[in-house]
Amino acid sequence: MTDFRIDLRRGALITAALALLCSVFFVLPASAEAEPFDDCPPATFCLYSGAGGTGERRDFTDLQSAESYGAAWDGKTLSAKNNTAMWACVYGDAGYGGHLETVKKGAPDAYPAGTVSGHKLVPSRALCFTGYERCPDNRVCTFKEANGRGAMTVHRPATDATTKNYGNSYGTEPAPRSAWNRTAKEVCFYPEPTYTGTWADPADSSGVRKFGAYVILRGDSTTIPAPFAGTFRSHELVKGTADCQ
Repeated sequence: MTDFRIDLRRGALITAALALLCSVFFVLPASAEAEPFDDCPPATFCLYSGAGGTGERRDFTDLQSAESYGAAWDGKTLSAKNNTAMWACVYGDAGYGGHLETVKKGAPDAYPAGTVSGHKLVPSRALCFTGYERCPDNRVCTFKEANGRGAMTVHRPATDATTKNYGNSYGTEPAPRSAWNRTAKEVCFYPEPTYTGTWADPADSSGVRKFGAYVILRGDSTTIPAPFAGTFRSHELVKGTADCQ
């Protein structure tokens, strides 16, 4: 009888241990699913072809910017993650033009289809709103949009065979709305392609007062005001403003 009672106790202890072990297994959490954008590497700006960090991913390091994307990616980005220590500036048009979105460091963002065509990474948010830095040294650069944004045309100083002045007539590029004179001379802009023409002073209702040239001094950049904006067709480089036509 004694041996039988001992066996019963052992059986009860084994049963209790198994029950406790099973309860531990039942409360173990399931494997956590990956969070959106978790696959974006450090020091990287990631673009995704799907919403919420899904679809095909395209990576740019914190030292890379893109004024435009190839046909395979232009307008195809639906979400992004800025995993850099910089501000990300996202543009609707090539050349840092069109609609602008800014993405702070560490943040995700979402976009409607067809609205992302370029980006740059900059140390401060204010730098998202300009694009003058693209202009090479010793050049006159004109831009399709204000503040050096949009399509840029680089004008190389050259002596015109006819006028003997430094400058050149414009081709088919859009008439600019901002410009940077990165040369050592003053630049005179004109409304005609032959370094001539005048603008009426909008403050003079009689229409008598005219402007013969719009000048940007050496080293200066500016958004061009009315009535000059969108009307430049030629320019020349001169030693002093008195030398404008």
